[in-house]
Amino acid sequence: MKKLLLLTLLILPLAFASCGSDDEPNYKDQTLVVGSVYSIPGGSTGWTSDNELIASVSTAGVKAEHVGETYIRNGNKSFKVTVTPRFNTYEIPCLQFGASSSTVKSFMSGYTMISETDEILLYTGKHPVSFVAYLFTNSALTLSSVIIPITSVDINELVSFLAERYVYVTKDEEENYFGFLSADKQYVIILQFESMNSEEVYFIGYAKYTDSSSAPAQAMKMMKQQLAPASTGTNAEVKAGYSRLLGIMPEMRTDLSILK
Repeated sequence: MKKLLLLTLLILPLAFASCGSDDEPNYKDQTLVVGSVYSIPGGSTGWTSDNELIASVSTAGVKAEHVGETYIRNGNKSFKVTVTPRFNTYEIPCLQFGASSSTVKSFMSGYTMISETDEILLYTGKHPVSFVAYLFTNSALTLSSVIIPITSVDINELVSFLAERYVYVTKDEEENYFGFLSADKQYVIILQFESMNSEEVYFIGYAKYTDSSSAPAQAMKMMKQQLAPASTGTNAEVKAGYSRLLGIMPEMRTDLSILK
């Protein structure tokens, strides 16, 4: 009898400890698809995001905003959120800005190089991309770009692909481009509708984010002049393409403090 009582006294504290641990919220790292919402155990009060452009916190929980990784925190509690895309329309080019041409060539192994100069590296792309082009200034990578024929990709899918990854922050009808910023504020992305060599294409350029928002657009203009100096497209065609893109573009972020 004494042995049974002793055993009971030993087991009871362990049982209560076990029950107590089951009641503790379990903050595990989460992988979310863009647009989905995760309910934090115990509610979202007091929780904040390290990067609200990747994942934001509201009374509804944690919402996956753009592709990337960030931490959700509340005092000494935290968990990582990895946001993944729904669309993988094309392979993103090398974004190691400042790198040499040899570094870019290594990144592009598996692609076929078409031409090489001191300023331009041009490759055949992989569907739906027809060409991948890189611009160098003083032997350092300045601009990476992909050229996609409009017949090779659905316009809604292309815009969704970009909107999942980047924040739409500006447009310029005169220069014919839409500007995006990566959620980690490392890159600026420009989408243009162009007519090059008698073919209508989407020209998408990537550059390192700087205080000069016009720099990537100027770099793209320089590259296009070298790639297709005798473009036969008309201004009317380009403006019509711009209008089609504008009609399905997601809502622009009006809080331009994101650019600071």
